[in-house]
Amino acid sequence: MNLKELLPSRPEDMHKGQRGRLLIAGGSQHYPGAPALSALGALRSGAGVVTLMSLEDVCRACAARLPEVVYHPENNIELWKYFALSQNSINAIVAGPGIERSYEAQKFIADIWRDWQGKLLLDGDGLYALAVNRDELRARKNSVITPHEGEAGRLLGITPEEVRADRQSAVKELARKWGCAVLKGHHTLIASGGKFAEVSHGGAELSVPGSGDVLSGCIGAFLAMGLEPFSAALLGANIHGMAGEILAGDGVDGVLASDIAHNLRKVIHSLRCSDGA
Repeated sequence: MNLKELLPSRPEDMHKGQRGRLLIAGGSQHYPGAPALSALGALRSGAGVVTLMSLEDVCRACAARLPEVVYHPENNIELWKYFALSQNSINAIVAGPGIERSYEAQKFIADIWRDWQGKLLLDGDGLYALAVNRDELRARKNSVITPHEGEAGRLLGITPEEVRADRQSAVKELARKWGCAVLKGHHTLIASGGKFAEVSHGGAELSVPGSGDVLSGCIGAFLAMGLEPFSAALLGANIHGMAGEILAGDGVDGVLASDIAHNLRKVIHSLRCSDGA
């Protein structure tokens, strides 16, 4: 596996649109920071244009921290779908971080899964909505889901303990049912079609609130840059783990998800300068 070969090229005359345009849809009153962390992860991974669609209060709070993001505030979640589908320049969507489990949120996720033809990553309560609608929704060739063991169990109709007992079978079944699957945890597993990979990078330092949101933004950025789901997931999960390893040098306690995000750039630069990894 040569991660360097997966990195998109960076010609000197490129503009921001060539770095990929990513839409992140999520956030709620209880979890306003989740989509912001995804946006930060995407920007630190090299995305060119990141748009955050969320509630007005969430957008206002996030804008104070991340002025580099484009914001689309809309309190009527039922209208989110129409904005997303109207954005012809968007290359990929990350949906679900912090979105919670309201009926409107679940319907938005189900509609986007059915109607959005571009690349899509579901995380957080987006996975809850997928599980609730699992009898109606089918696998997508251009999707990525990023569950932890509890979310994976809900998607498969089994317990988290059953997932933990055979993680490899679980991630392969997730991929069969939904598309590219990233089963998060110690030694994250990735499956898509007949492809399978295990991520050896990262450890306990990644087990902090918001870490998964950063990972979603990182993978989403690579989807927007043109990578296919398995390659985007493989590259993103490894870079996320390597960013954690940098932080682990100072111990595994007190790490913030934003610390992980800020180290993504350092890892990517190191890969570009390496002989291959």
